[in-house]
Amino acid sequence: MPERIRAPRAQMFQSFDALEGFRDIIRAQEKIVVEKRELTEDDCDQLNQTIMQIEKGMMVKVVFYEDGQFVQVEGKVAKINLDTKILQIVKKKIKMNAIFELERL
Repeated sequence: MPERIRAPRAQMFQSFDALEGFRDIIRAQEKIVVEKRELTEDDCDQLNQTIMQIEKGMMVKVVFYEDGQFVQVEGKVAKINLDTKILQIVKKKIKMNAIFELERL
């Protein structure tokens, strides 16, 4: 078969994934579900003090519990609402009662 015919034919099959979705299922099973840890009273007090110092535009690092796992997000505070108890980092809205750690950067 001439080379000019063989190359397009090979490219046609390169993008085929016989296990489409399988790799995602494997990755999902690799996650370890961790129970939410409760903060001590001192930790809660410290976290509340830190929250009160946070202002829109500050860079922060937040560790929070979501969907059975701890997640860490770093970014600029877009909104902080003490009435609804929501902290928004860029586009991610985080419930304040799910926050485990909060650090100003």
